[in-house]
Amino acid sequence: MRNQTPVFYLLLVFFVLMSCGGGGGSSNNASLPISNISTPVIPATSSNLLAHTTGTIDGTLAYGEISRTFILYVPSSYDSSSKQPLVFNFHGYSSNAREQMAYGDLRSQADANGFILVHPEALDDIYGRSYWNIKGWSTSVHDDVKFVENLINLLMDKYSINAERIYSTGMSNGGFFSFHLACNLSASFAAVASVTGSMTFETFDNCNPRKPTPVMQIHGSLDATVPYKGLDALSMKSIMDVMEYWKVSNGCDDYILSLPGILPGTSSWTETYEYNNCLNNTQNVHLYVQGAGHIWPGSRYSSIASPDSSSRIWGFFSTYDINGVIQ
Repeated sequence: MRNQTPVFYLLLVFFVLMSCGGGGGSSNNASLPISNISTPVIPATSSNLLAHTTGTIDGTLAYGEISRTFILYVPSSYDSSSKQPLVFNFHGYSSNAREQMAYGDLRSQADANGFILVHPEALDDIYGRSYWNIKGWSTSVHDDVKFVENLINLLMDKYSINAERIYSTGMSNGGFFSFHLACNLSASFAAVASVTGSMTFETFDNCNPRKPTPVMQIHGSLDATVPYKGLDALSMKSIMDVMEYWKVSNGCDDYILSLPGILPGTSSWTETYEYNNCLNNTQNVHLYVQGAGHIWPGSRYSSIASPDSSSRIWGFFSTYDINGVIQ
């Protein structure tokens, strides 16, 4: 039976642990200099978002009485005559879309590989903290799954997007939310990747994916914000529990562990857990980064240079479409 800890205590502990969801929470984290991540943007709303516009675009999406914002990145190589992949990149707790665009930066991958990148913005909960509603400890009343559904529809209306190649990743709370989408909107996503995220008990217990969804998990051994072994008080599953769930859900073999030596000039190494022979010929992958805290390894704002999370994530995504391995 889970501990019936008083709600006010859970919230207090949560706010202490999660106050740096964008890239903090560990002694080996580099702070994110906000002044250095400003990017020229093209104003846009859902009504005037021009199809075929490239570059960095501030967007607003209105549906019902709700208004939501996002930052779109469309590489100059965008070609409206062919269908492009779409990657969602979700920020962490108390962070925002612009910080995530810089901290968990996938723009060079988008430029090199020709996919559209979207950074959605979360809304505040009743305490004024912005984060994605993943149930569990969440006091948010916002339906973020519905927001993502509407945003997919908007972007597919404005751009030439391959509906079979839509992916989700994110940092911390954004990683939690990527798993939440794999459970609750799996028909839209070909694969998901989490960096320093996990699954809440509620997401875990109520997960009902409609199809196999390949997953990648990148996590540091010294993560004190989202502990590797989980945290019952904050409804966080252990990382190996998360990987075991997706092993079973995707019909994979038990993992094979690869343990490379310490790379020259580094103080960390990565244990790679590969779950092979999943349904639709897919694979689940877990990168366990020794010596890393609550960070996006490989970020220019991170003290851990390897693995290059952004490169590894796109390498993983690029293998799959909604039906499994791309033929």
